[in-house]
Amino acid sequence: MTRRTHPDTDSPLPWSTRLLRRPWFLPEGRRLSEAVWAQRHRGLTVVLWAHLPLLFAFGMYRGVGLSDDAVQVGVLLVPALAASLPWLSRNVRSASASLGLVMGASVLVHLSGGSITAHFQFFVVLGFLTLYQAWLPFLLALLYVVGEHGILGALDPSQVYDNSSGQAHPWQTALVHGGFVLAASAANVLSWRLTEQESLRDGLTGLPNRVALLDALDKTLQSKRRGTAVLFVDLDNFKDANDAFGHHVGDELLVALAHRLTRQLRPSDVLARLGGDEFAIVLSDLLSKDEAKAIGDRLLNCIQEEVRIGDISLAAYASVGLAFAQADMTAADLLRNADLAMYEAKRDGGSRLCEFQPSLHTAALRRTELEVELRAALEGEQFVLHYQPIVDLASQRIVGTEALVRWQHPTRGLLAPGEFITAAEQSGLIVSLGAWVIRTACQQTAAWQQAQPDGAPLTVAVNLSPRQLVDRALVATVAEALHDSGLDASSLCLEITEGSVIKDFEQTMPVLNALRTLGVSLALDDFGTGYSSLSYLKQLPVNTVKIDRSFVSDLGSDNPNSQIVLAIIELAHALGMSVTAEGAETGTQLDVLKAMNSDHAQGYLLGRPMPSEALGAVVGPGAHGVAP
Repeated sequence: MTRRTHPDTDSPLPWSTRLLRRPWFLPEGRRLSEAVWAQRHRGLTVVLWAHLPLLFAFGMYRGVGLSDDAVQVGVLLVPALAASLPWLSRNVRSASASLGLVMGASVLVHLSGGSITAHFQFFVVLGFLTLYQAWLPFLLALLYVVGEHGILGALDPSQVYDNSSGQAHPWQTALVHGGFVLAASAANVLSWRLTEQESLRDGLTGLPNRVALLDALDKTLQSKRRGTAVLFVDLDNFKDANDAFGHHVGDELLVALAHRLTRQLRPSDVLARLGGDEFAIVLSDLLSKDEAKAIGDRLLNCIQEEVRIGDISLAAYASVGLAFAQADMTAADLLRNADLAMYEAKRDGGSRLCEFQPSLHTAALRRTELEVELRAALEGEQFVLHYQPIVDLASQRIVGTEALVRWQHPTRGLLAPGEFITAAEQSGLIVSLGAWVIRTACQQTAAWQQAQPDGAPLTVAVNLSPRQLVDRALVATVAEALHDSGLDASSLCLEITEGSVIKDFEQTMPVLNALRTLGVSLALDDFGTGYSSLSYLKQLPVNTVKIDRSFVSDLGSDNPNSQIVLAIIELAHALGMSVTAEGAETGTQLDVLKAMNSDHAQGYLLGRPMPSEALGAVVGPGAHGVAP
């Protein structure tokens, strides 16, 4: 027979610890979430308040005097009020509701003259109180039952028992009643235990969930064990498996990976599924950091092995974050650090392990602060648009502009997009910001067109982010901006990148087609730096191809980029598309682009991005442009 020992010694547990150890079949009394507790407490409090009129009516029916009836029922007002006061602590309110309900059962017994039938109310009340899933209200109610039956039974037996045996032996009968009430509550207690256990398990894999993991990690940290760490595992391509084969295959994949990860871990390690395709592992008693890294690498390798689900073969990949416990660190902090390291692994390309560094937390705090500032900037109208001219190379006149957003920060001055666009994209604020850009650009371009009604219509190009492309309201936003500004749809060009389209091709194609139906133009931005697939280029409903500045910068030299630019121009023209070259900075580059028959160009040589007031002087009545 194996003896139970302390985790840090070889000596058996002391007899007192073994005696006081909670039996496995009893609930732990885990604290309910605030929302769940509030919902249950609200229901029990309503039941308590309902006792007052019902018991008063019962007393009157039984012929109890008005004053006596009011006094007996009125004592329930104190616990009912205490249970209803929001500023009292959760424990006080739970205890008040519990005492009020068992007191209500006592009042029922007294009003009935000690009827044995009325005692069944205690069985009902104890069952209700297990909804709190806390030992304090349950045991408090149980002790009240025994104490009240014994004390009042001894003082006035006829008010508690309507039989001679109970009246002759009040304390003995009180203990018997308490035992029966406790026995009758056994099913509720066992249900409480099962509910508690289910709340700690993931329903799909059977692994511990986030709550259980944090609890285990907290205990590990409090035990001051040597070498504690957390591995945070997130699958890189799980969405693809779900989309391609259905959620049932994705679920089976998660179950298979859960079993596979379990086999790779030590008996002391704790594996949990946090939700979706995220897993976390608590590692304790590590001899060194290298041991934790070796376990992480082993997990990465085992995940990548082929998974067979029916006739389908799947290969999964994962990003893993590793964080080591430091002095006075909480379980939530350690898990957060591992999560931050995992995201860093994803940013590095995925399918790798990354160890947490303090700079990651600093960067996360900065992103959070920046998101708050961005929200305030949107509300405070701190964003402005600058416009860069787009020049027709044949006529050397400005035929359009590209609207570029800037942030007029109250303390840091004018900020370029590189300072905030990524944060806006990650936070989702890019949708609101992008809608503002579209509206403002349409209004300004319409005003310029009205200023020179006899000139060629000036167009405006606006960049769309990947997040905007999957926004269901995008088409409506564009249509509303065109309607409100009076700008003709053909004067608006929306720029998209290859990567943003190809990533969610099936989802974005209907959006692009709807935008073309509105009459707006579409431009493929930064062409040549992304997928550059001819099959995709033929399918996309674009009017214009924009050559990335990285190719234009070497024009006029022996660099092979010249041949690439020429090939792009000829390809675009063959497909019926116009070409705009970005980054024209020198006269030589401009001459080469003209010789290659590029339709348009933009760059610092032709005009830097400038406020609307400055550009208005260039595109206003009588202006001949800024082209050399």
